[in-house]
Amino acid sequence: MKKLYGTIMIHQQIMDKQRSIQEHIQYYKLKHKKFGLEIVKENEEKEKLERTNLMNITDSEEAINYVLNILINKKIMPNEEDIIHDLVKQYT
Repeated sequence: MKKLYGTIMIHQQIMDKQRSIQEHIQYYKLKHKKFGLEIVKENEEKEKLERTNLMNITDSEEAINYVLNILINKKIMPNEEDIIHDLVKQYT
């Protein structure tokens, strides 16, 4: 199962182009054996696409919802799996 959990938009200034662009970040809740998450980040020019996919993080849907809410509210796109595991530990 893959379900869109939330979307945010960030305005970023690009110095070499001397203008700002919008970045779209989508947060998905995943369910396979355990709950996980996927985060997709792209800008409006489609120049750069980043994807973080972490499966089977926790058995608790409440814990993954907690993590996703923090990431969305603070506009975070973690690059390391340890950050997610620390947030799950913080919840429990």
